[in-house]
Amino acid sequence: MKKRTDDSDSGNRLSPRERAAAAFSALALPTRVSILSIVSLVEASRNTHISITTSPLLNGTEICGLWLPRENDDLIFHAETDSEHHRQQIVCHELSHMILRHDEVAGPTLHGVLLEADGPVSAFGRSDFRDEFELAAEALADLLTSAIRTSTKEPEGFEGVFG
Repeated sequence: MKKRTDDSDSGNRLSPRERAAAAFSALALPTRVSILSIVSLVEASRNTHISITTSPLLNGTEICGLWLPRENDDLIFHAETDSEHHRQQIVCHELSHMILRHDEVAGPTLHGVLLEADGPVSAFGRSDFRDEFELAAEALADLLTSAIRTSTKEPEGFEGVFG
């Protein structure tokens, strides 16, 4: 896999929020969007299969989400949570790393670790939001989860009647 040397856009240095907004616009999401439709879109754009599962090993740790990009598929693990919104935020954050192609960026602040399993694998964990990669991924995750929430609402006034 070819590594880029920075996370800039055409040589222009964009803020993490601007990179997230540009990536969100480029997705051209339909009016009705769900976590499954976003996963499908990312799978198609990266030509991979994405599996998402809960990992009790993340419970009680600083890492609430983990992305393992592999040669033939990608895995997203998330901590157990009773909140569907929190789970969506964690998963959308990891999907945002994929959309922003953070696995292709070579930089000193990338929080990837090399694991030895069946072979070397990079893992990207969601825990620290102080660097530009994490800030951009979180900003894009906010946009994605907002799109999910607003697209699933009933027409104006309908929810007021039926709750």
